[in-house]
Amino acid sequence: MPPYEAPPDPSSLTTLASLYEARLRLSPQAPACRHFDTQRQAWCEVTWAELAQRASRFGAALQDLDLRPGERIAVQLAGGPDWMAADWAIQRAGLVTVGLFPDETPAGTARLLADAEVHGLFADDLDLWTSVSRRAELRGLRWVIPVGEPAITQDRRVRRLPEAPTTTLLHLPTPAIDPAALATLVYTSGATGMPMAVMMSHRNLLSNAVATAEALGLRGDDVIHTQLPLTHLFGRTVCVYGAAWCGATLVFGGGGVDLGEELASQKPTVMIGVPRIYERLYAAWQQGLEEAPASRRAFSRLAVEAGWAVRHGAPGTLRSRLLPAALIQRHSAGLQRHLGGRMRLALSGGAALAPQIGRFFCALGVPLVQGYGLTEAGPVVSVDHPGDPDPASCGKPLAGVETRIAANGELQVRGPSVMLGYWRDTAATQHSLDESGWLRTGDKASRLDTDRIYLVGRLKELLVTAGGEKVSPAEVERQLRTLPEIDQVMVVGEGRPFLGALVVPQSGALAMLRASLGLNDGDDSEMALCRIEDALLDRCQAVLGEAPRNHWIARVALVMQPWTPASGLLTATQKLRRSEIERTHRSEVERLYRGYFSSPLTDCSRNATLAT
Repeated sequence: MPPYEAPPDPSSLTTLASLYEARLRLSPQAPACRHFDTQRQAWCEVTWAELAQRASRFGAALQDLDLRPGERIAVQLAGGPDWMAADWAIQRAGLVTVGLFPDETPAGTARLLADAEVHGLFADDLDLWTSVSRRAELRGLRWVIPVGEPAITQDRRVRRLPEAPTTTLLHLPTPAIDPAALATLVYTSGATGMPMAVMMSHRNLLSNAVATAEALGLRGDDVIHTQLPLTHLFGRTVCVYGAAWCGATLVFGGGGVDLGEELASQKPTVMIGVPRIYERLYAAWQQGLEEAPASRRAFSRLAVEAGWAVRHGAPGTLRSRLLPAALIQRHSAGLQRHLGGRMRLALSGGAALAPQIGRFFCALGVPLVQGYGLTEAGPVVSVDHPGDPDPASCGKPLAGVETRIAANGELQVRGPSVMLGYWRDTAATQHSLDESGWLRTGDKASRLDTDRIYLVGRLKELLVTAGGEKVSPAEVERQLRTLPEIDQVMVVGEGRPFLGALVVPQSGALAMLRASLGLNDGDDSEMALCRIEDALLDRCQAVLGEAPRNHWIARVALVMQPWTPASGLLTATQKLRRSEIERTHRSEVERLYRGYFSSPLTDCSRNATLAT
């Protein structure tokens, strides 16, 4: 393994291009990333020197455009070395990276290309572009380069990526770039309406990447696994820029290989992902225990309790204190085997993580810490400390980030990574940013008696039942997702007499539940459905046993078709499109409240409908 240099001095980094090039100078033969090549059916490693050669090809393509600094280039590629190379070339030319999801719809792609006034597009293939070009003229778009296939088409704008440019990237002319200049446009997920482009500067992104890497203690010998898309600012800032700063190797997962196989073959030391990744790992562990003898299930629960007590000074029960250390270690080793054998840290971000899942991983020797943020903040606002995690919190604010809680309970933040504003939307910018630079997050928080951040819900994501009870559905859903039987869940109850839940079940756990109820696998009768839903309700109520009474679920309705971005029921970043899900499953919702008076729409529910 090549030697790893210390990270570059943050004060020497003024632009994203300077970050890439500092890492190239420090460790040219060190691996920048690994990715799974679907054509070769093998993992490939790319060094920083090789990544610079790839970036030279993208740089040569940009030279042909003769663009002015600040003009926009879109990248619609899967996360991997080509995404990093394209971004490097764009940043060195003083241009602006506009990330688009590869699975964005043709209509959505056309809309975003037009909104950002993009001049060039790097795409995975021609299929999507062909559909886009039929929908919109896009006169400002001067060329499209399909990176993954030959450019065979009658469209004069489609060009080929240069194979072997005569001039390397570092010898191409580069303009003077202000650290405060626009570096990227990042479109928010649009969970409640049309996507908005967030403007981020070089200084915004560099300060956030370095502060997050320092807070997590990332090292040059780390191997960081992620399935986060680089269009998402969380994946780009923390994984790409953070890894480039500290010299870690980035493993791009999700390339058609099973997660367990990825972890076993790549043996990462750090994992960064959304809560759903950890929820599924936890559910798989729990499902394995369901098939084990009762004694093993009991010992596993005690091992988690004892492990938490040992590592975090909690008192634990008498039985857990008497548990042999060797038994705790045995369970810890079992979890490590599932994670590749070398995992020292896991980070969850993008949505709230159920505290019991964080506690489970931490108790068995893998600190699973939660981060909090939003695109407009850079994106990371806070992360928990790996040496002293509190699974119920979102951690401590990053160095240089100020926080305050407004009179209505809203968390507000200020710091060097807070956005420049929204692209060509002064009214929206003024609504989110005050004159002193404080950003309204829209999240409700309580500080309690420490400097950690504890979120209690969204200001706008509240259900108001017919009885006037206000409920944060995300908090209830977070607890319900800890059940191995539940894959996806959405809580409903706006203007209704009680809360209900639409549940997409885990197929394996559902089969086991059917068997435990004595139901045949193909029995889809109404009676069978009622028995399954009743059994699920019992499990939901058990999980919510300690929750406030306004969080109790009174009925459950099964939904057999998973919610996906392609169906329009999830955003590209896996957030629920609540009004669309409720509209699609109107019959299931009505079945939840059959026999009860349906009250008129409240102001909140009307707003939710209009926002779509």
